[in-house]
Amino acid sequence: MRDCFDTCFFKTDYNGSQLLLRPDCKNPITACFLCYKGRHMGEWALSSDRLRTPLFNVKKGSEELQPISWDSAFLIFRDALRGVQRDFGTDKVLVFEFAGTRGIINRFFPYRFFNKVNASFVKHNLCDAGGDEALKDVYGTSVGLSPEDVEGSNLVVYWGMNPVKTNLHGYSFFKRRGFEIGVVDVRKSETARNANYFLKISPSSDLHLALLLSKILVEKGLYAEDFVLKNSIGFDAFRDYLKGLSFSTLTDRCGVTYEEAENFARVFFERKGIIHIGYGFQRSQDGPMAVAMISYLPFLVGHLPGFIYNMDVGLDKEYVKGSHLRSCENNFIYQSDLAEAIENGDVKFLFIYNANPLVTNPNVNRLKRAILNNNVFVVTHDLFLTDTALYSDIVFPAKSFFEYFDIVDSYYHQYVGINEKVFEGWGMSNYELVRKLANYFGYSDPELQEDERNIAKEVLKSVDINIDQLSKKGYLKVERKFQIGTPSGKVEFVSRRRKKRNIPDFPDISLERIELKQERFPLRLLSLTCDKTITSQYSNTLGEVDARVFINPKDAETRGLVEGERVNVFNDKGSIFTTVHIDDSLPQGSVVMFKAFWPSITGFTVNELTDDHTVKEFGSQAAYHDTYVEVMKVP
Repeated sequence: MRDCFDTCFFKTDYNGSQLLLRPDCKNPITACFLCYKGRHMGEWALSSDRLRTPLFNVKKGSEELQPISWDSAFLIFRDALRGVQRDFGTDKVLVFEFAGTRGIINRFFPYRFFNKVNASFVKHNLCDAGGDEALKDVYGTSVGLSPEDVEGSNLVVYWGMNPVKTNLHGYSFFKRRGFEIGVVDVRKSETARNANYFLKISPSSDLHLALLLSKILVEKGLYAEDFVLKNSIGFDAFRDYLKGLSFSTLTDRCGVTYEEAENFARVFFERKGIIHIGYGFQRSQDGPMAVAMISYLPFLVGHLPGFIYNMDVGLDKEYVKGSHLRSCENNFIYQSDLAEAIENGDVKFLFIYNANPLVTNPNVNRLKRAILNNNVFVVTHDLFLTDTALYSDIVFPAKSFFEYFDIVDSYYHQYVGINEKVFEGWGMSNYELVRKLANYFGYSDPELQEDERNIAKEVLKSVDINIDQLSKKGYLKVERKFQIGTPSGKVEFVSRRRKKRNIPDFPDISLERIELKQERFPLRLLSLTCDKTITSQYSNTLGEVDARVFINPKDAETRGLVEGERVNVFNDKGSIFTTVHIDDSLPQGSVVMFKAFWPSITGFTVNELTDDHTVKEFGSQAAYHDTYVEVMKVP
C-alpha cells in the first residue's frame, strides 16, 4: 500500500525481527516482482527511527521535542482545539491530508471526527488537479483506460513520465505483451533510452507538440474520420483552428523537426497508439490545456478512450467521510495556499496526517515563516520525525500499513485489495487515533466508533464485492466500463464546461506568455521524482538520494562550472548549496533537481525554491515547474 500507480499486491510474514514480502504471481500487474521501493518496505516499517511515543515541541523548528504520555497529548489536543473554536471559530481548524498509503479507511475515517467539529479541509491541487479538470472538459471524466483495457493497439506512448522509475509494473505489463514504447520528454530518461520512439522536446512545450501532431494527423488524413465525426462535437472548429497554425511556429517552440514529428505521427496512426499522460508537466501554466490537447491524439486514431491518466472503480468513499455529521457548510483551502491562509489568520489549528507539507508544498520557506510567526497550533500524525513534525506543537506516532486493517484501490488498475494487519508495531493508525479523540471530546455518535470491518463491508457494497471473498483472495477486479460524462454524450472539441469558465476551446499560441523568469534567474527548474522515493516517503530510511543539480553542458560552460564542484542554486525564495552534474541529455536553459528530500537530513528540499502560483482556471493547479533559478559556483 503506497501512493503510486502500481498498487502492487504481496503477502507478508513477520518473524519477530524481519518482514518478508512475497509478491503475488497471479495478479497480472504485480506479476511476481516488486520494485526497489517495494523490496525495502520492511526496512522502512521496522526502522529504529520510528516514533514510539507522543512528543511535545518546546520550540517549533528545533529538535527540542519532549516525550509525553498519550493522555497528556490527547488533553493538550482537546484544549487547544476547543480554544480555537471558542476564540476564532471552528472554520479556523484545518485538516491537511493526502493519499498516504491509499488505505481508504485510514485516509477518510478521520473526516468523520473533523466533520463533527465542523473543521475545514484542504482541496488537493498539488498533483493532478489541472489535468483532471482538463479531461473533464473533453470527456466529462478523467478516468480513462486501465492497462488491461487496452485493445487494438501495440504502441503505448509515455508522455512526460519515466515509468521505469515510477510505474515499473505498468511498463513491464506492456513490454510483456509485445507493445512498442514511445516517449515524449524533455530529457532522455531511463525509459527513453530503451524506447522504440523518442521525441525530446523543450520544457513546457507539450501543448505545442500535441497541436503539431494533431495538425499532421488531420491534414495528412492520418485519422479515423468517420469515427471522430460520429463520436464528437466541434471537430470542424478544431480542424479549422489547426489550419491556422504554422508548422514552423510549432516546431520551433517544441524543439523537434517537422520530419521527426511526422514520423512519430505516422507510427502513432499506424499502430493506433494510446498515451499514458504523466502528471508532472501539467504543473505549469500551459500544462492543463496540454493534457486536453494530448488526449485528443488517441481519439483521432480511433480510441475512446485512448488515454491512461486516472482510475476510480467506484468505491463509496463518501460513506467513510461521514459528511452528515457536520452542522454547517464545509470550508476548503487549497493545499498550495496553506502559507497564505495561515498568514491571513484563516488557520489557527492545523492537523496533518498522510502528508509532509514542510517538504512537499511549494515555497516551503514561506510556509515555515507562516507557522513560526503566526499563532497557529500544529499537530502532526506520522511514523517519523519529519520536517513537518519539527514544526508541530504535538506529534502523535503513527502505524505503518503492516500494522492495521484496511482496503485499498488504485489510480492505475481496477483491482481492489485487502490489507491485513501483520504485526502490532507502535503508535496508532489514523482510524484508531480519531476514535480516541472522539472519546476525549465526549462524542457519543456511533459513526465515530464504527468497526473498521463493517466500514469495509459498506464501502465494498458499492462495487458488489463481498468482504469474505476479498479476504480469501486478497484482491478482486472491478470491471468498470468507460463512460462519457459530457453534456453532449460525446467527446467535446468545443466544450460546454470550458465555456462556463470562460476558457477558449483552442489556445492562442501567438500570445506570448509573461515569463516568470527574470534576468537574474534565467534557468527553468524542473523538480522530478526520485526513483528511490515516493515524493518524501522513504527519503529517511533508504539512504540513497541524488541531491545534485543537473545542468546542460553549454549552460555549465557559460557559468564556468565543472563536474562535481559545489554550487549555489538560488532565486528570490531561497538558496540551495549542492554539487553540479553536467548532463547532455538536458535541454539548454533548464536544470533538474529531484524533489522532496528532507531538509533535516539532506540539508534542503527543492521546494525551498519552487513557485507557489497556481493555474486558477484549471482547479488552481500548483505550477511547480514555472520556477526559475540561477546557478553559481561557490567561491
